[in-house]
Amino acid sequence: MKNIAWRRAALMSTCLVALSAPSLAQDQVNLIFRQFDPPTETAGLQSAIDAWNANNADIQVRMETMAGGDTLAQLAREVPAGAGPDIQHMAFVWTRDLAKSNLLLELGPLIEADAPGSGIDDFLALELATLDGKIYGMPWSADTFAMAYRPDLLEAAGVTHPDTWEELTSAAQALSNSDGQFGLCFPAGSSPDSGMWTLVNYYLWSNGSTLIDETSPGVWEITATAADIAAAMTYFNNFFASGTAPESLITVNSWGDPELIGGLGRGDCAITFFPPQTFRAAQGQSEMPLLTGMIPAGSEKRISHLGGRALGINPNTKHPKEAWAFVRYLLSPETFKTYNQYPAQKSVLDVLDFPENEQGYVDMLPQAQTFERYISSPIAVSSMTGLINREFGAVFSGQRSPEEASQLVLDELQTLLTRGKS
Repeated sequence: MKNIAWRRAALMSTCLVALSAPSLAQDQVNLIFRQFDPPTETAGLQSAIDAWNANNADIQVRMETMAGGDTLAQLAREVPAGAGPDIQHMAFVWTRDLAKSNLLLELGPLIEADAPGSGIDDFLALELATLDGKIYGMPWSADTFAMAYRPDLLEAAGVTHPDTWEELTSAAQALSNSDGQFGLCFPAGSSPDSGMWTLVNYYLWSNGSTLIDETSPGVWEITATAADIAAAMTYFNNFFASGTAPESLITVNSWGDPELIGGLGRGDCAITFFPPQTFRAAQGQSEMPLLTGMIPAGSEKRISHLGGRALGINPNTKHPKEAWAFVRYLLSPETFKTYNQYPAQKSVLDVLDFPENEQGYVDMLPQAQTFERYISSPIAVSSMTGLINREFGAVFSGQRSPEEASQLVLDELQTLLTRGKS
């Protein structure tokens, strides 16, 4: 009898263990966070996730990496099938499209229950995360452009940091010489993805103009004039005409082109414009220290564009509260102590310390604006980008005058707008 009783007790103990093990396992929530930055840029992010996991035994997070070019198609397959990561890293401009396709969780209730950081109004570019008055993503990291320059070359020429577009012209002249040093370098290629698009909009916006705008609710108009566009074409073309920018850049399209990165480092170029990661690459190759400064001001204001990344939650997640807790952590200053990006929150920008030579980015981010009006317009942004780059390139190469090219831009924009409305 004792032997039978022992066997019964052992069997009961085994059953209790079998029943309690899943219960214990269920106490720990496991989340997947998918992001698209290359492994060479994610060491700091992984450190932040490791710190979270060390301090949150009940919510463990595993990071997955998928190239940005594959992410949208993958989400479109996974989420309708009830799968996908719990938290998704997104480009700002993806958020609305993903929300329209029901691929993101609406965050309003989570925000209301436990608002992130200093509150929702503290976030940059929130308009790009909003659809029909509802928020589907949290702006996470932000980036913009700043002027990048060789302070030693400016000092040698007796030039101070140019504060306006007019001062930039004068500085470029003073910094150019017959030894192969050019005052200003920028990608002036005519391909659809040329970086020229960026500078054109900075110049137009700062001087009170924009290609297209919603002049009243639901009414879109081409608001730039031929004179506005011709003035921008003339301004940038004068750098080539005066010899203060190398003509070889008329075939260069990327801000990360070796001619620009290496040119600043070698001193072939005294001034250019870079996003943060490109600036860091240039500093790594430079013979001398580099600095950043603000984008030149126009007649109306100083402005740059605001790009960046957002965080979204999968509507299929079984753990929305836990996913939101991790999102709030990623948005906190703690993450940005190791994650080498700029936060998309004004208050976090204020409390973190950034390298002195990157102060230009810190100063420009609060003054930057998104391409929201272009994204919301009836014209595809890619169509506007290709048109602007093509016609500015035609002016730089001497194929057309600024007057001819600017009128072509206006005519084609109007055609695109009419087609888009229909």
